[in-house]
Amino acid sequence: MATPSKQPQKDKDDPTYTLLYHRSPSRSTPPRAMLGISSFNLSYWTWYVADFTPSVNAAAQAKAALGQIDAETLNILLIDPKMGYVGLGVSLAIWGGAFMYVKQLISAIWKGSDGSIAISGLRLPLLTEPKVLKRTVYDPNSNIFDGVENIQFTQSELESENVAFYSHHGDLSISGEKDTNDLLVKFDGDFSKKVGHLAIKVNDEGDDNSIGENGSDTSSALSHLSKQKYLLDIGSGDEIMPNASPHLLKAMVIKDHHLMTGGNKKTQQHRNGLKESRRNDNKLDGSNENKNVNSINIGRSIKKKGFRTKRNR
Repeated sequence: MATPSKQPQKDKDDPTYTLLYHRSPSRSTPPRAMLGISSFNLSYWTWYVADFTPSVNAAAQAKAALGQIDAETLNILLIDPKMGYVGLGVSLAIWGGAFMYVKQLISAIWKGSDGSIAISGLRLPLLTEPKVLKRTVYDPNSNIFDGVENIQFTQSELESENVAFYSHHGDLSISGEKDTNDLLVKFDGDFSKKVGHLAIKVNDEGDDNSIGENGSDTSSALSHLSKQKYLLDIGSGDEIMPNASPHLLKAMVIKDHHLMTGGNKKTQQHRNGLKESRRNDNKLDGSNENKNVNSINIGRSIKKKGFRTKRNR
């Protein structure tokens, strides 16, 4: 009788990763159709401008030169090249939008044992998921399958799939105040309830300059669009792993909005100043405290509410 093979030995220095989000492969048909139709449309108008229009016009002018048709018939047969260029421009814009959309779609997000985040997109041209995710359907190393969220991936095997790694919290953030507010307030930090698209941007070191004194984002919409790197498309709550929401919040939301008590220099200065004032004045009014450390209290309120550890099935 065949016995299951043992798990391969993992390098102690090779961090392990567990899934936080896995986009269902069954939802790849609409993006494939979008990219395929737009590519066909672009190819058609490219052929129309580069081959069809010149060929038809050349044949009509050749017949006119031989005296086979008169000038009036020639004007009817000639095709205006401007129509082809308009069609080519529109099709190029449509294809560009479709290409950027599918290129930014996230296939999977992992959390590393060292605190890092790994993100993989769909692989062009057929928009397939990384081969390493086949283990979420069947693990050839073991016949014991106790949940997708418990499968461990190594950094070396993820690197072989050209997965992007982000080692510091705050490298990524959700681009859009409304989506962020909905996550924190409406959905209590539970990503599984936020069905739809979430635009994710990559932050630079100078991005703190775009945060106003009240904590609001003062950068323009064009700046957000230029920094947008990924699209997290949540089709259902089952695509978010159990206990994944706190890690996703920590990686993409909390530090960007200065809710981590030690994550921002200005917030840390506030805390130091508050400690000093408490030493000098033990009668500090509670309402003033709430006003001075608003960003910290937001974090406390979120912690007080807690995060859903298990999703409702």
